[in-house]
Amino acid sequence: SEVGRPAIPLSVNLTSFALIGLSITHESLVAIVTDARATVLDSRTLSLTDLRPAAVLREAGNLIRELRDALTAKNPALPIAGVGVNIGAQIDGGRIVREAPFLEWTNVHAADRLEKLTGLPVLIVHDLTSLAEAENCFGAGLEASRFIVVTVGIGTGFALVMDGRVITDENTGFGTITDAIRGADWPDLSGARPLTAEESARAARKVGRLVGTAAAFTMPQAVVISGEGARFLAGNEEELDAGIAEVRHVSASGLDIQLREHDFAFWARGAATAAIQWILGVGEVAAR
Repeated sequence: SEVGRPAIPLSVNLTSFALIGLSITHESLVAIVTDARATVLDSRTLSLTDLRPAAVLREAGNLIRELRDALTAKNPALPIAGVGVNIGAQIDGGRIVREAPFLEWTNVHAADRLEKLTGLPVLIVHDLTSLAEAENCFGAGLEASRFIVVTVGIGTGFALVMDGRVITDENTGFGTITDAIRGADWPDLSGARPLTAEESARAARKVGRLVGTAAAFTMPQAVVISGEGARFLAGNEEELDAGIAEVRHVSASGLDIQLREHDFAFWARGAATAAIQWILGVGEVAAR
């Protein structure tokens, strides 16, 4: 409301606030606390045995309070401004988990519950959206403004980043890479059992075909492959490339393929990044 030129933010004040990023899976909770540039300051991991919403969110609330108390003890002048949470689910408005198949949740008001448990503002985002956000800020996005993220594991996911923005819509979280797209002989990359060398090679070729098909429609500068099944692709890069070549035009340029070790702490950092943008009111943070 002051007269004169509007203020233009040049950098984030790292002493102004901290954020908590939380990744919820069917196996564990991974929580981190970051500064305003998403630099990780502390972390906690907790295995889950009871997947009922009340039980999971209660444990999540305890983990958030534990991180907040630890931060307060070290730096009492640095407040927690909010919490970003990612879940493999279809999210409504950054507040409600409409459907989370791996957790068997339906219509859970997760943000409301966590806010009551912690007293902090909470944003819920789709897990793959948060992974793409982390890649956008700290990974492939440092050199590429247009790239795709493909996850292979217990599920198969896809995210698109264009002009430095993670693309989302009302379909985000439904799992749009269906069995019809993968094919009937899609390999089990969940990690439930180890794969033989021959099975891993076949899996890499199958994933390569999927990546090549996705690249044909999106023309990415880079392709990030992550998820529980990414470890089966390491060492099978030639088969991965062969699968891509099966569907790409012979004259098409090579793809910059980046394999990522499966790390939910990195996903949690993406959730914290989304929360930072949400708290600051910058960018186009999709609450999905």
